[in-house]
Amino acid sequence: MSIWYIISVYLHIIAAAFWIGGMLFLPLVLLPNIKNHPDRILLLYKTGMKFRFYGWIVIVLLLLTGIGNLYFKGIPLELSFFTNNDYGKTVSYKVILFVIMLLISGVHDFYIGNKALEDLQQNQNPKFKMIARWTGRLNLLLALIIAFLGVSLSRGWV
Repeated sequence: MSIWYIISVYLHIIAAAFWIGGMLFLPLVLLPNIKNHPDRILLLYKTGMKFRFYGWIVIVLLLLTGIGNLYFKGIPLELSFFTNNDYGKTVSYKVILFVIMLLISGVHDFYIGNKALEDLQQNQNPKFKMIARWTGRLNLLLALIIAFLGVSLSRGWV
């Protein structure tokens, strides 16, 4: 096992912890504590923009280290690997869920989130707030499933 594989796995785990931790921080820590704050929308906006910036860096890091983990482990990046054995199929599921998570993140971060903040400023009953909340929850669920698959792959369950 090479030092590059260990470094790649380490960075992958740190990036996943940052990604999942950030998604848990917003609804569990930030939102309840600014619920009645007069600058709630501004605080939410600034925190969201900061997390979005670092979040996309982390997503790129997850992508690169994920590919690196396969490469440094000596796994062939061929279609037959991803379809002919349980390990490869599980990696395929992880990749598919990651792509879905990327798409949802993009829509959430660059469209729905902005619309939700506009709605909060203009309407008493904002519809985009609920959509933003549910896309965030869906992304958290996907991230947790992806992490579970990663643990399953690394610990030899698959």
